[in-house]
Amino acid sequence: MLNRLGTHQLIVAAALLLGIGLVMIYSASASRSELIFGSSWVYVGRQLAGLAVGVIGALVLARVPLDWLQRVGYLAYTGTLVALIATLGPLGVAENGARRWLVLGEITFQPLELAKLGLVLGLAQWLAGRCQRMRDFRVSILVPGLLAALPALVLLQQPDFGSAALILLFAAVMIYAAGARLDHLAVTGLVAIPVAFWVALLADYRMDRFKGFFDPWADPLGGGYQLIQSELGFGAGGLTGAGFGAGQQKLGYLPEAHTDFILSVIGEEAGLFGVACVLVCLAIIGLASLGIAARAKTPFARLIAVGASLLLWLQGMLNAGIAMGLLPTTGTTLPLVSYGGTSLAVSVAAFGLLLNVARPTRRGRKGWR
Repeated sequence: MLNRLGTHQLIVAAALLLGIGLVMIYSASASRSELIFGSSWVYVGRQLAGLAVGVIGALVLARVPLDWLQRVGYLAYTGTLVALIATLGPLGVAENGARRWLVLGEITFQPLELAKLGLVLGLAQWLAGRCQRMRDFRVSILVPGLLAALPALVLLQQPDFGSAALILLFAAVMIYAAGARLDHLAVTGLVAIPVAFWVALLADYRMDRFKGFFDPWADPLGGGYQLIQSELGFGAGGLTGAGFGAGQQKLGYLPEAHTDFILSVIGEEAGLFGVACVLVCLAIIGLASLGIAARAKTPFARLIAVGASLLLWLQGMLNAGIAMGLLPTTGTTLPLVSYGGTSLAVSVAAFGLLLNVARPTRRGRKGWR
């Protein structure tokens, strides 16, 4: 299966998700956009701007020599970490109780998304340069763990526990892909997981989310509200959906309908078939990315492919699990589909990294791997 899925299938799946995203963002945000801005196309226009930035980034990252990227991995990591820290200062903007955005003149962006890409590059540089020493606990666990812990700690200060956990999960998968010992990972997990649960339960709002996840109907207007409205959307869609634009949950009932919970809008308007289409596209991206990683010629290229697939496939599956009530609610977007200029730009740029790893390396070879 991994050998059969390659770059062409990856491109088709990504293009389908982008198309679905633009259509459903318009459907989910048109009324809100009309009410706030006087035009139903503002959110779609901003998404197209993010797509344009992402395409430029993808074109650059698809052609830059991988050995050059390997030399600047730490620099990318440091720069994105500094941007993340800046959200806690005067340039940071608070919204919904969290300081997750930076404002530079007329530009507002979310450094978290850049930090994910920076972490992938930084970890790949460290791990690839020490692939022969991965049985050393300090090399394989301590230093990479510190690289992941720094942005995670900043995210906890915003606060954004879900993204902090996602950053650590990305790091754990990349460390495993680099060849770390399973017993080292297991011991680290036995220590880290209880600590993560303890941190999660320190804040009342996170406790409410956990309660809402296990029994949303115990507090239908509080901790369980968002999940209930999302599930109502899926239920109303049935097999074929209510039709484009005919969904009701987006009309002020489902919070973040055009961002974190856009899959519920797809479920209501396109039904089970629409949701299945999104999940199949994500699965194709995941399998094709693993195939590209398996065929990579260097450890750095393999780790870059794994990291890019995490940004696209794993985050997408986590978002789907949250929207369907299989995971506790956190602010995680659906890559290539959800509204968010920074998220879309970084997702498309990560796609460019995958294309770079898949690029032919032998002279005279035609086509993509």
